[in-house]
Amino acid sequence: MKKSGSIAARRVAAKRGPGRPTAGRIEAINQALLVAARTEFYRSGYEGARVDTIAAKAGISKATLYDRYPTKEALLRAVVTDGTTTWLASWQPDGDSAPSDVRLRLKYRARKLMQWYCSGKLEMLERLFSSGPSMQELRRMRHEVGHKRIIQVMAQDIIDASTDHSISPRSATLIGEMLMAMLAGWWGAQQELGAVELEEGLAYADHAVDVLLDGRSAWSRAKSAR
Repeated sequence: MKKSGSIAARRVAAKRGPGRPTAGRIEAINQALLVAARTEFYRSGYEGARVDTIAAKAGISKATLYDRYPTKEALLRAVVTDGTTTWLASWQPDGDSAPSDVRLRLKYRARKLMQWYCSGKLEMLERLFSSGPSMQELRRMRHEVGHKRIIQVMAQDIIDASTDHSISPRSATLIGEMLMAMLAGWWGAQQELGAVELEEGLAYADHAVDVLLDGRSAWSRAKSAR
């Protein structure tokens, strides 16, 4: 969630200056618009969200909004894409900030994913998907931009750790898919009974990686998450 001061700063930047907008002003307008749209969609749902409210919160005219996004559906797509790509950027750190050891690296990935699950943002996205148009297309887009990209990154981690090239890209991808399924499946089942505590989710993420890497030998090391 963006702070109100940050939203106000984007609104001022979006309004600033007459004449032809600079590249910086165009970016400010785009960011203010996406923040305002995300807030309105989450608050009111797709059907209840009002384009004039979004434009007012962004500090732009409806004409400016429609120049960028001719329909409310197009604006929702932009919000979903921006949210997914922003999260991926935070999930995949630059350079040496992620552990080099494959076990620790995969635990880092799994923990970041579990943090996102437990943050409540996934439920907000699901509410949008249940109320907006062309939901199958939006789900496909999220799968392509988010789900598949996460698996590709984890698969590359596994390949990089195999110094003797003993694992194929296909096998590495399958392992990434298994880890993703373990995390998403466990979280989905648990949250049906109530909110999942972050500590509980992180413990599960760690053990899921251990089981995936060590197989049966990891069974006796299981730690109760409850």
